[in-house]
Formats: sequence, C-alpha cells, structure tokens
Amino acid sequence: MRTSTFLSPDEIADLTDTPVKALQCRWLDQKGWIYTLSRMGNPKVLRSYAEQKLGMASAHPGDSEPDFTDWTTA
Repeated sequence: MRTSTFLSPDEIADLTDTPVKALQCRWLDQKGWIYTLSRMGNPKVLRSYAEQKLGMASAHPGDSEPDFTDWTTA
C-alpha cells in the first residue's frame, strides 16, 4: 500500500483535535507548522514533515557519521 504524500483530512483533524479548517490552521500556526492551503481551503501538510515534527523521522538521515573511536590501525 502506498502512503500519500500529504496527511489526509482525517489525520489533520486528529492532529489538531478539530474538524474545522480555520481552527486547524490556527493550531498549525500556533505550533509553528509549515503547511499550504488547497484551492478548497484545506490545510495540506507533508507526511514527511509531520513525521519529522513528531520525532518519527530524522530531518537529515545522511547527517549521522560513524563512530570510529574503537578502531585501531594496523
């Protein structure tokens, strides 16, 4: 099953605890979330951004470096 690029309207309502678009936008603004509005006025949040904001994904997965402190030279 392919996951959508954006959170669904139900997921945004669950995140913000309201089905009201204006209140969803207010919550997103107050929490400092980045989003855009669809032509119908629905807030659109990237799934990857939401996962990052909620601590579920690394912002920059390639930024971690290996720990070579235990390596010895031959």
